[in-house]
Amino acid sequence: MRFEDLAARLVAVEAKLANLTGTTVNTDNATNIEELDARLTLVEITVDQLIIEKTEKHIDAIVAAVAADAPVAVEEVVALSPSADHAEAADIVADVVTAQVEADAVEHSEVADIVAAAVMAVVSAEPEVVVDPLAITAAIMEAVADMPTPAPEVAEEVAAAVAEIIAAATGVEEVAPEVQQQVAEAVATPADPELDAIEARLNIAEAKVDSLLGK
Repeated sequence: MRFEDLAARLVAVEAKLANLTGTTVNTDNATNIEELDARLTLVEITVDQLIIEKTEKHIDAIVAAVAADAPVAVEEVVALSPSADHAEAADIVADVVTAQVEADAVEHSEVADIVAAAVMAVVSAEPEVVVDPLAITAAIMEAVADMPTPAPEVAEEVAAAVAEIIAAATGVEEVAPEVQQQVAEAVATPADPELDAIEARLNIAEAKVDSLLGK
């Protein structure tokens, strides 16, 4: 009986997910534990990806919005974070997102992309990382270093913005000079040219697919 109940619940979840993604769904219940496990794993992967995509869209909108005029509430972003149910970590995530909401709109695309990546590093981090100042600083640095190197004329703006995000995440007024230097180095770190080329092609492919889907 328990297996049948779980299989029926999974079909209901799959149907909801199919409605969200516009895909078809298998309406037959799983017939064994292996199938149940495999189908649930696929649901988990899909849900996690949808949450990431939704979170990224929210953060992009906040970064691009005029100060204090973001189209997304801070609470909506926090609710999508792994830290949502961890009081201390959720407060830190909220502080970082709020600081970005209150900041001026980031107009230069290179700056906006890196700022969004830094904020996303905080929002998507596990609670134990978020509450550890050294760990969350490292996570932000890693996210920034993974981004394509910005043009020299905006590198200073990027470094300053990232330093502010680290300050908000670690609860300090201003990050230490050595951390500022590390931020500058992370920003200036040459990205992987092969991955940059793949990313550029992927961006084009995504845009074409979205246009075909009418998005």
